[in-house]
Amino acid sequence: MQAILSVIIAVTSIVLIVTVTSMESEQAGLGTLDGSVESLWGEHTGASKKEKLNKIVTISAIIFVLSLLILLAIQ
Repeated sequence: MQAILSVIIAVTSIVLIVTVTSMESEQAGLGTLDGSVESLWGEHTGASKKEKLNKIVTISAIIFVLSLLILLAIQ
C-alpha cells in the first residue's frame, strides 16, 4: 500500500510541475516584445486552455494532498 501511494505521490508531483510550468503568465513580460498577442492555441481559445490547466492543477493537487495524508495515517 505504501509503494502504491508513493507512486501516486510521485506521478501527481510530476503532473503538477509540468502543468504549472506550462501555464502562461498573467503579466505581459518579454513575450510581447515582438508585438504579437496570439498564442499557439489561437486568439480566442486561450481561456479554454487556461481553464483546462487550472482543472488539472486542482485535481492533481487534491490527489497529492489526500495521498500524502493517507500515507501519513498508515505509517
